[in-house]
Amino acid sequence: GVVAALAAAEEGADTLLIEASGRLGGMMTSGNAGLTNSIFHHKKPAEQRKIVERLATEPESVQIVGGLPKRLMDEALSLGIAVGTSGTQGSYVFTSPVEFNWFLMDKLEAAGVRLIFHAFVVDAIVENGAVKGVVIESKEGRAAFLADTVIDTSGDGDVAARAGAEFVVGIGPDDAAYRAAPDTAGKMGAMGVMYRVGNVDLRQAFDFMEANEGHFFPQGLAKYSLRESRERLEKGEMSCFMVKGREFGLQVYNSPHEGVVTLCCPCCEGSGLSLEDLSRAELRMRDTIRKQLADIRTIPGFDRCIVLDVPEIGVRESRHLRGEYLLCIEDILSKREFADSIGRGSHTIDTDHVPREVKARDLGDDWSFQIPYRCLVPLKVENLLVAGRCASFTHETFGAARTTVQCMIMGEAAGVAAAMCRKQQCPPRDLPPTTLTSRLRDRGVVL
Repeated sequence: GVVAALAAAEEGADTLLIEASGRLGGMMTSGNAGLTNSIFHHKKPAEQRKIVERLATEPESVQIVGGLPKRLMDEALSLGIAVGTSGTQGSYVFTSPVEFNWFLMDKLEAAGVRLIFHAFVVDAIVENGAVKGVVIESKEGRAAFLADTVIDTSGDGDVAARAGAEFVVGIGPDDAAYRAAPDTAGKMGAMGVMYRVGNVDLRQAFDFMEANEGHFFPQGLAKYSLRESRERLEKGEMSCFMVKGREFGLQVYNSPHEGVVTLCCPCCEGSGLSLEDLSRAELRMRDTIRKQLADIRTIPGFDRCIVLDVPEIGVRESRHLRGEYLLCIEDILSKREFADSIGRGSHTIDTDHVPREVKARDLGDDWSFQIPYRCLVPLKVENLLVAGRCASFTHETFGAARTTVQCMIMGEAAGVAAAMCRKQQCPPRDLPPTTLTSRLRDRGVVL
């Protein structure tokens, strides 16, 4: 949402950003989540480490993210309010949540974006199949805002659903999982949280893990060894690994601030569209995190850690809008090219209920995929764009396209498209793709 608003304003549009909370940035701030993955992905640890190392010498050869997301994160890294792989955008970037929130506020204010906090969008104003605006609810009651184009970056596709757009929840008939087992229909990726703890001595923890095998494991996209993780910590870079206590294995991500780390991820099943499931999940997270903290405190360096914050439950998956194009698993695995590409993704297929033969595919060197603009344009409903995990993806494709970096890419494209539609007096569906892609390329987007 932030990137969409900033891009639209930069392109000359009169822009309003409506935020349900009092903090900007979504998962980058309130959710404690890092940005993944800004470079090519490779499944083999040795090959992925080579890709990460190329960041230091030839970043343009591995970077799949440009434009506004890269500009924002490069500046955040230079200001010391973020820490990244090899000192730049790579496999991971983690921010200082409060400072990054203020940084985003500064950017939006400077661009002339009007900000409204603490307001929930509760309905869409639709006339003859076209969205004319939204209805909000706040402490002041109800209010309506009219707009030429509305961009839904709610994650759950709330505006689009209220406008009557078509969608599928979780696994649908276009998924390989459904074809293999129809009873998986509607199943979704687990919900979870990433929480921050302070008063952590990572150097002491590394000493312990070096002397006690079985407590350290490589983690995630960078796949660092214990020695590599420690070296990156000493350089002030992203040092990601897994630590194993007596019962739990937790992902550990250092932050820009000494002694503060993010831990990931207690999870639970449920629907992010169900009030009962969301409420149950909050209680479940309390119980699970208490157990995890008791367990990790058995590791020297974590023994005196304190909880800094636990976000509200994070919803990975809910509605998948049906757009002018549905990006399917074969599209991304085969690296299909699209004339209306708005950017690229390269994250692993990170979701549940994916057939083994799909996850086992050899993706080869320097794998990435394109995201078509048509995935942001819902069927039948006019004057509406979606950006983020609710875009027109199947369940399996969503597992690779849901991450924060890809959401930012979609946000920039949606913001630019909305501004161009205003200038050309056309709905998003009729915007010439070459006009949009040309402008995105000029903005530095890697298409």
